[in-house]
Amino acid sequence: MNFFENYIFRWLSIILVWTAVDANVFTPPGRFRQSSVLVGNKLHFFGSQNLAQIRDNIYLDVTLSTLNTTNPSWFMSESIPAGFALASACIGGPNKNTIYLLDRFTTNDDFSNYTIVYAFDTVTATWSTPNISGQIPISRQQFQAVDDTNGKIYMFGGFKYPNASFDAIQILDTLSLTWTQGSNVSAPTQRVDFAATFLNNGLILYMGGFSGVGTIYMSEIPIYNTNNNSWSTTIATGDTLYSRSCHTAVLSPDGYVVIYGGGNPSGPTYQENQDQNLAVLDTTVSPYQWSIKPMIGDNIPPTIAYHSAEIIENIMIIAFGVMIADDSFF
Repeated sequence: MNFFENYIFRWLSIILVWTAVDANVFTPPGRFRQSSVLVGNKLHFFGSQNLAQIRDNIYLDVTLSTLNTTNPSWFMSESIPAGFALASACIGGPNKNTIYLLDRFTTNDDFSNYTIVYAFDTVTATWSTPNISGQIPISRQQFQAVDDTNGKIYMFGGFKYPNASFDAIQILDTLSLTWTQGSNVSAPTQRVDFAATFLNNGLILYMGGFSGVGTIYMSEIPIYNTNNNSWSTTIATGDTLYSRSCHTAVLSPDGYVVIYGGGNPSGPTYQENQDQNLAVLDTTVSPYQWSIKPMIGDNIPPTIAYHSAEIIENIMIIAFGVMIADDSFF
């Protein structure tokens, strides 16, 4: 089945989950710059830019056979040991049921000089601070980290206030608990607030973002090959997308990268951005091909940024974020 044959309408019925309120269930308040990851049938969310939710550890039961879009099942879990925002959450460990949070805070919520890693055991619902060897990366924010199927996490990009930025890829092996640095030969320009997606063939695609040295075009896609530790760049064809940052990108079951939202402060108007809220990159063809997808229905969602997205079977769920039109929480 092609992912997009019944994608649009089913997705629009799910996206309104975030505004459903019932006095008898826990409904989390709006937030942005949280991190998220799917483990089994639980979609976990950690932290927020909002101080009131900076230690939050919440999850949504996304079992499709029982998912209630009117009154979704939200749950609170053990709070994060430190405040987290602008972090990345990835899966690792020998049983692939441990969540690793990568951020720049210490346990006292002070900025650290090195990347802080916390591990959350989703079976026992307990936190730990793993003892990791190797050269620990300099702390940063607004980076992206993705995981593979072999227990490795790949961290790229970001910057450290006030002016340091990074173009090297850092690799955390959650089985041996070691940090190593990948190749930076032919690595892309330094960037923040981009989207990264790990393909089933071991390639990591980096799309969009912001750079202080020039425009980052959506057609120019840097690729890191985890199989041979090398960089390359491909030029995607198809529809022309506006440059954007603070968007999401997730991989569909049949090889499409689905992006949603984001914005470009120096780019087109809000209405023009809204026309391109939803786009897909076909990675089954060479070169890759972009296509803008229309959003159909009576409750078309707004343009949002700093949100979370996840695909479960053939349904995409989008959570939280900031509405670009008025800076309100979604």
